[in-house]
Amino acid sequence: MAPGMTTTARRGTLQLIGVGCLIVFVLFFLLSVPLFWGQIRVLQSWPVRQAEVIRSVVVTEPTGKHDQLYSAHMEIAYVVNGEAVTAELTSFQSGNYAETARRAAEFPVGSRHAIRYDPRYPRQVRIGASWNRRFFAVPLITLGCGAFFGLLALALFIAAGTRDKTAAPASENPK
Repeated sequence: MAPGMTTTARRGTLQLIGVGCLIVFVLFFLLSVPLFWGQIRVLQSWPVRQAEVIRSVVVTEPTGKHDQLYSAHMEIAYVVNGEAVTAELTSFQSGNYAETARRAAEFPVGSRHAIRYDPRYPRQVRIGASWNRRFFAVPLITLGCGAFFGLLALALFIAAGTRDKTAAPASENPK
């Protein structure tokens, strides 16, 4: 315990920080729900088509003074209701060129891949949409951050509830 800090003050501080962590937990949880729902909606209601990659390149995008971001861009073609549709996608972004080039190589020109498209806006597509961690990465990371703050809040509440072993109970104090 900090010098001059009473057990009650320590408990109050831990509880206050715990409440803050609990609020952050709830916010992350609430943020993850629509993210999960959006991905599930894609899997349940967007039709599947085979698309052909007609362009696949790694693009360099400056992000600051010395940093660069590399993006794997591709253009795909597919048919919806008898009409040819093309869409541009960014399949991966990283500060590591080799990793980005490796991911772009997964989609060489001429290759065919299953895509899901929004029936209302056929140019809105998802490639690699399935029940896997990669497709659900953003909602899972968001939920994981929330879980961290939830566990931290729990630990703080437990710590605030434990009694300082060095302090004598009030009933044992001499008068």
